[in-house]
Amino acid sequence: MTLNYKRILVAVNQSEGAELALQKAVATAKRNDARLDILRVIDVNSLQYKAGDQTLINGQEIVDIEEDNEKFLLQIKERLVTENHLKPEQVFVHLRFGDPKKVILNDFQPEYHNDLLVIGGTEMSLFKRMVAGSVASYVPKAAQCDVLITKK
Repeated sequence: MTLNYKRILVAVNQSEGAELALQKAVATAKRNDARLDILRVIDVNSLQYKAGDQTLINGQEIVDIEEDNEKFLLQIKERLVTENHLKPEQVFVHLRFGDPKKVILNDFQPEYHNDLLVIGGTEMSLFKRMVAGSVASYVPKAAQCDVLITKK
């Protein structure tokens, strides 16, 4: 059975798992001549406090985080167009703030009507997965489209 995807969503961060998910999404987009939406979700819970400090993050730090992540996404797009030979009009980058699970499933995917979601397998420890739950363990259960979870 051949699956023909037209709108692929890949969630990325700066992890090895996300890079592998991006590679799989690119290969699938090329095979299907599909639109590729690359989404980076900044977890607002991780922004509330600086690591190891109880100081609230300030507005300028949020602006800096946003600018750094926009640059990261644009570099990905440029790499995919130049090295992977995707068409510029085929690749779209998006930055959102919020709970990654909710943003991916409740906001982004329904808005853009993606028919395939590609994510990297979790790199969390067992304890973190038990406490917070991972995106990779939550998304397949709740997604309204096909999901591909990549493994190392």
